[in-house]
Amino acid sequence: MKIVTKSFLRYLPRRLSLSLLQLMGVACGVAAVVGMTMSAQAALRSFTKAVEFLRGKASHSIQRPAGPMEETLLIQLGKDPAVEWFSPVIDRRLRLDNGELVHLLGIDPFLDRAIRPEISKVEFRDGKANDAENLLSFLTDEKGALVDHDLKAELGISFSETVDTAKGTLHIKGSFPNPSGEPLVIMDIGHVQKLYQLHGTVDRVDLILSDEPGFISRWGKGFLIQSARQRSETFSGMLRAFRLNLEALSLLALFVGVFLIYNTAMFTVVSRRRDTGILRSLGANRVEILAAFLSEILILSIIGGALGGFIGFFLTRVLTGLIGSSISNLYFFLRPEPVTWSSWILVTGVLLGCGASLLGGALPLIELIRTDPVKALSGRVASRESVQKAQKAALAGLLLLLVSLALFLLPGAHVYVGFAGVFGFVAGVSLLTGVILVYLHPMVRNILGTMGRLSGRVAAGNIRQNLGRTGVAIAAFMISLSMSIGLGAMIGSFRQSLIWWMGTQIRGDLYIGKILEAEVPEEFYEEIRKVEGLGGVHPYRNVQTIYRNTTINVSAVDASVLEKYAQFGWLKGGNENWEPVKRGGVIISESFSRRFGVKSGEIITLEGIQGPTEFKVGAIFYDYTTEHGLVMMDRPFFLKTFGDRTLNNIGIFVDPDNPRRTELLQEVRKKAEAKGLPVLTGSQLHENILEVFD
Repeated sequence: MKIVTKSFLRYLPRRLSLSLLQLMGVACGVAAVVGMTMSAQAALRSFTKAVEFLRGKASHSIQRPAGPMEETLLIQLGKDPAVEWFSPVIDRRLRLDNGELVHLLGIDPFLDRAIRPEISKVEFRDGKANDAENLLSFLTDEKGALVDHDLKAELGISFSETVDTAKGTLHIKGSFPNPSGEPLVIMDIGHVQKLYQLHGTVDRVDLILSDEPGFISRWGKGFLIQSARQRSETFSGMLRAFRLNLEALSLLALFVGVFLIYNTAMFTVVSRRRDTGILRSLGANRVEILAAFLSEILILSIIGGALGGFIGFFLTRVLTGLIGSSISNLYFFLRPEPVTWSSWILVTGVLLGCGASLLGGALPLIELIRTDPVKALSGRVASRESVQKAQKAALAGLLLLLVSLALFLLPGAHVYVGFAGVFGFVAGVSLLTGVILVYLHPMVRNILGTMGRLSGRVAAGNIRQNLGRTGVAIAAFMISLSMSIGLGAMIGSFRQSLIWWMGTQIRGDLYIGKILEAEVPEEFYEEIRKVEGLGGVHPYRNVQTIYRNTTINVSAVDASVLEKYAQFGWLKGGNENWEPVKRGGVIISESFSRRFGVKSGEIITLEGIQGPTEFKVGAIFYDYTTEHGLVMMDRPFFLKTFGDRTLNNIGIFVDPDNPRRTELLQEVRKKAEAKGLPVLTGSQLHENILEVFD
């Protein structure tokens, strides 16, 4: 047995280029799976850690259903018998001068100590922790801030230095450990109120409760109270669609990777057919041949799997950052921790490489050791049974396609059932490749014969005669090409839909304010409304709230302005759909309608400051701002329901034929810049949205 195995293994260095090609086939397959899967897991793990870190030891949180919460309520909360501890919080984004967005948390250092004790482990410039003098400096300096250790190192700053931001210059007083990996800046809550002009309000209050039912009975009306578990589920629900996309990409990487390794292993066996015949004719038995092949396959698999594990690990360094950036842009501030090296990465790569290789080599290897030695000596010749085998494979493929079709038609099936249907469809089509080649052979032979004469006809004959090898290779290429075309077409279609949507809804000449970074004072809105000659001034507010235990978005708009200047894409009807909105109804996005099964004319109930409030759905529109679902209502009814007068941005509309158009837009821009408010033209906003998409 050793002699046979050694003779087989001598083939590897003699055909070094082919051996390296086979090795890289295994390595690339493993790297694709390891890189995509581990990157997705790392990003989601960092998200979970960030949520848990910010939650701290709080058992509950309380906030208004939408908008800020009055600071005067803190006195009543402190006196409530169920409240053991509370800490008010202002939660914002802050853009640094280098363009990076970080998480800004405004807290009361004394009250927050029991909620997030990790943050209290501050290191000041002299190396002392919680030094009274340094702490006093942090509390008295309106620009005083603490940064986490990683952000401090990334910015290359030391204590007592400054950091320029969109809200002015911050004075760095110290740093603290942050296990979540999320870039975090902490300031005194009073200073953040001045920085963002949030006088007398906070975003939420984190609580430690001893009597949840009693507290809810006293505070349930007009407030959103969530337990730590519910809050975590809310954040996780926000990522549901994104997590689904990551899982789909991971499964796709697994499928393509295994297919690649399978094809490599199968080629390894088929290419050694003549060597097998020689050894069998010299007296080697089937067990010795099997052991020799398995040795070669395992050597290539182990080395290729280990190499693929290394390549996949370095691939995660790139993919993790890209995934984290997408999560930050769409959902939640996140800077995922890079995947750390572990021997399990190597083990995973080796196991994946060996498993897929053994799977790929099993069938041709069984066929080969059963083949008569004389036939095997002829090398890679046609099998008389190849057509019959192709037909049997085609029958199996048809069965898979029927099963996949049945899975697609299941009413209300889980998305994983859809995944199973997709992969069953891909596998079924792959199994049909052999019989398709048989029926296409005459046409292929004529085409290749015309192009290459005798050599072309021989090539066409080899394709049909070696279906076990050519069928798998063609199927692998077909699947790879179809997936590339499919993904490209899908992304291109999404992009075109997004461009169409921007052309229907985002039609303003100027947009003042950035939703995630700066709020527009209501006084400024009233000032701009008084500018004569403007066609429309549109106030916009977007908040997240809970509907049926799920996060949704609610937007306040000026229905009259949008009716005149926007061209919404409606499922039914046209601009007449704005009339119910003016009378106190709402319109909902298509995603909201699909997610909750709500149709036009039905009633939805939203939690407001006076308790549950009913709204009639006037129409359904296309929207691409969020997959969570959007409810849109006229601003007066939004104020009545939620009491939130905050403005995220203002849209400015000027009639195209207005002779003072340029002058008016310049006047509005100067007023906004004088207030320190960011201004974008409609085209600039379109470009920013496409940049995030791309």
